[in-house]
Amino acid sequence: MANINVKVLSEDAYIFLKNHLEEVTKKIIENDDNFWIESTFPSPIFIDKKIFIPDFQLTENQDSKDKDIDFDNSIKLYESLRSIPNFILCDDRFWLWLHFEKFYTVVKSMMKINGVSTIKDHWLHSGGARRGIFFGVLSRCYFRIALTVDTKLTDKYELSRWIIDNPLRFREFTWRNFSSEKHLIRGCIKGEKKAIEEVPNARETGELFAKIAKYVSNIGSVRLLDVISEIDIEEMVYLKTKELLKA
Repeated sequence: MANINVKVLSEDAYIFLKNHLEEVTKKIIENDDNFWIESTFPSPIFIDKKIFIPDFQLTENQDSKDKDIDFDNSIKLYESLRSIPNFILCDDRFWLWLHFEKFYTVVKSMMKINGVSTIKDHWLHSGGARRGIFFGVLSRCYFRIALTVDTKLTDKYELSRWIIDNPLRFREFTWRNFSSEKHLIRGCIKGEKKAIEEVPNARETGELFAKIAKYVSNIGSVRLLDVISEIDIEEMVYLKTKELLKA
């Protein structure tokens, strides 16, 4: 498959989008294709970066209901984009190129657009640098794999599939200050998974996972989380999860 040029939304187009969210949202809702952007956004709409990646495709998934498609799309995103520098992967304008040009129809299928708030929060990542990237339609798919892939496991995507099957298992961690520490996220997920699989009919509630994430944050208030090993945080979270499930 041929290579494609990585792009970002231009600064002028980015400013236009933020200043005309209602108009753009209406256009997205009304149009099944993205031809309208050429006559709506200021030129140039996209800027080429000096980075090339193999071309790839994603599968439409109505409201992200099919977990197998969700998993496959997330893996494709990770494998295709992982060579791109982090400063671009954390740039909203990069994901907006994917939203508006490369995967317009796919993104529309993955999340129902209920109004301006959907575009603002899930296309434009308005929730802030950390929270916003995990709200993005495509960016969250990429980062949940990037933070859970583990080459030491027989199936390096074992943890990734587990959190995609139930996003609550992962979501609370992504909003915490330690969310960019891969070893901590992997250790936390491993601890949760081990405990849940050992407790028959474990009740996996939002409250449970919020308490686990808060527990890890509390550890960080008395210890430097960066220097806690993956094995140690796994054991801590495992014991805490068992305790909460039996309460």
